[in-house]
Amino acid sequence: MCFDGSSEDGGSENDGYISFADMFDGGGPGRSGARFSGAGVGALDQNKDNYISEAEYLSGEQHSKTNKQRGISGPDDGPIGYAYDNRNNFISGISNSFGALPRGSIASEAALGSDGRDISTSGIARFMQGGGVLGAIGRGLTGGNIMSPEYVAPEMGDMTRDEYDRAIVKSFNSIGNTGEQPVPQEVAAAMGRIRGLNPRAVSVAAPVAVNNVEVSTATNTADASGTPYVVGAEDIGGGMVKVFYGNNSSETMPAINYQLMMQNYV
Repeated sequence: MCFDGSSEDGGSENDGYISFADMFDGGGPGRSGARFSGAGVGALDQNKDNYISEAEYLSGEQHSKTNKQRGISGPDDGPIGYAYDNRNNFISGISNSFGALPRGSIASEAALGSDGRDISTSGIARFMQGGGVLGAIGRGLTGGNIMSPEYVAPEMGDMTRDEYDRAIVKSFNSIGNTGEQPVPQEVAAAMGRIRGLNPRAVSVAAPVAVNNVEVSTATNTADASGTPYVVGAEDIGGGMVKVFYGNNSSETMPAINYQLMMQNYV
């Protein structure tokens, strides 16, 4: 029953949500997050990676307090604090008050490394994860928690890297996951790749040449498939990288996406 709010941030159908899963992964429509949110929380996503981390929510809370001290109440003078003040609608507010966490948020925080926060379920949500009254009786009789199955990584088999990443994250995100246990390293890494997180996992040079092609001689060159060579990258902060191609084009992407792309180069 716990999902985000609705309207203006992304998608035009389903109250602004771009997929069914988008209703349950926090952060409002078109984003994921460490908490449930309604629409209009875009200003909280300060590094623009489409994931509103617990640290970014806490930053929004601090901005909100500062705004109140300065007598600011509108979005123009204090957009981050204003977004925090208006982060909830009825449904997301209930979800947060119950102590629930968005699906995937525990692994996402772990994927952020030192920038992540230890988050866990609490209150009614934690009680229900433990099986409610029947679970409490069961724990009293057995001393165990019947609702927290042990995480077991699936075999990769014929899956692609993306399919395997999603499989191990799905395996970890059981209904009984409270956040009390450490997130396995492979789960954190997989979630980082899926959501374009963990920019600290890679050191990005600015700029660099690849494929043994110097920047000065790589202009307008492409590989056999017609895809332009990457000739350089510039760290622009916030976990984002500007990538330059040999045909004089460029694009901005999360640093982790750049690192994954570069793995395909010799």
